[in-house]
Amino acid sequence: MTPLAKGLGLLFGAPVVLTVIFVTYFNVTGEDRMKSVCRQVPLGMSSAKFRGFVEEWKFSAAVPESGVVLLAEPKTYGRHTCKVTLAAGSVKSAEYAFAD
Repeated sequence: MTPLAKGLGLLFGAPVVLTVIFVTYFNVTGEDRMKSVCRQVPLGMSSAKFRGFVEEWKFSAAVPESGVVLLAEPKTYGRHTCKVTLAAGSVKSAEYAFAD
């Protein structure tokens, strides 16, 4: 194999291998990370405190007074989420959800 062929193989092969490792790692560990986020949202938390929580974790979600908010992890392209249900200005439930 010529040095040029080795260099081209490394140049184009390394990003492919690194991408596969990156995607696999974040998809395998995403469930644990989002379950941890859901455990940190206590029942009865006010919507104002929940907004602060969303901002602190840098999720891009709008927090209404009542309704459902999906906190999605961007590293897994939204496959692993925490579904938070709000009613009357407080959290009624927070559960892990897998979107596949």
